[in-house]
Amino acid sequence: MSEEIILIGLHNALRYLGQITGETTTEDMLTRIFSTFCIGK
Repeated sequence: MSEEIILIGLHNALRYLGQITGETTTEDMLTRIFSTFCIGK
C-alpha cells in the first residue's frame, strides 16, 4: 500500500475520533444533534 493511502486513512480515523470525543465538530453533526433533541425550548 502506498504511504498516501495510509495517511488518508489515518487522517479520516483521527477526524472521526475527534468527532466522537468532542474535540472537533462538523456542521452536519451539530445539525443532527439539534434536530434530534429539543434544546432551549
